[in-house]
Amino acid sequence: MDDDTYVLRQSLSVTAEAPFMYLLIGTQRALLLDTGDSTDSADCPLRETVDHLLADRVVDLVIAHSHGHYDHRRGDAQFTGRPRTRLVPIDVDGVQAFFGFEQWPAEVVEFDLGGRPLSITGAPGHDKRSIVVVDPSRGLMLSGDTLYPGRIYVQDLAALQDTFGRLDTLARRYGITRILGGHNELAADGTDFPIKSRFHPDEHPLPLGESSLRGALSASHLAGGGVTRVEGGVHLWVGTCIGPRLTHARHLISGRLRGTA
Repeated sequence: MDDDTYVLRQSLSVTAEAPFMYLLIGTQRALLLDTGDSTDSADCPLRETVDHLLADRVVDLVIAHSHGHYDHRRGDAQFTGRPRTRLVPIDVDGVQAFFGFEQWPAEVVEFDLGGRPLSITGAPGHDKRSIVVVDPSRGLMLSGDTLYPGRIYVQDLAALQDTFGRLDTLARRYGITRILGGHNELAADGTDFPIKSRFHPDEHPLPLGESSLRGALSASHLAGGGVTRVEGGVHLWVGTCIGPRLTHARHLISGRLRGTA
């Protein structure tokens, strides 16, 4: 994106999750948000890539996670023993302690990379350990699995409603123009790729705008169980993951039998 802001992604050939990771660099610290879904540096040389991008910088590296699910933290082990590196724990208590939260999740705390202050808030709903990182200097919101083009699995609907409301306030306050999430599961026409698909032709643009966030906020207050589709590239899947996944699989199979999928 610029010399201090990098969007990284694991290949679909390595993992069907194909998660995004973000490296934000200040004058004193760099923040790597998420480490992806592979422990093997041969499959995904994340540390090598980060070291290359930081080669001319004298900064500490902080590794945090948008949330605690395995596909966003399997690469942590690649950074074992790396100098000037701190790994933020994935549990709620560890996240609160590291960033200095006193009122979780509603508080917004500042985390300065050196000339680049970030705002971080708790974002439960998909996962109780979730955070969202706001970078006012770039008009960015890094939303992890809380909001992205695709299927948002909602474990706690009331918590997600509260999270979306807080994110909407932050987006308005800081003039956020781009919301970047942890995955991309949609085609450009708004249809979702099959679960675990390793082929994503003609993907939907990754950045979402404020309209997608506000649409998701409104939809979350109308959602019950099952799937609620939001204009702007977001599908809320409310309940345990297994139910929506099975429903999705049935629809795909049915469509293929009819020759429509």
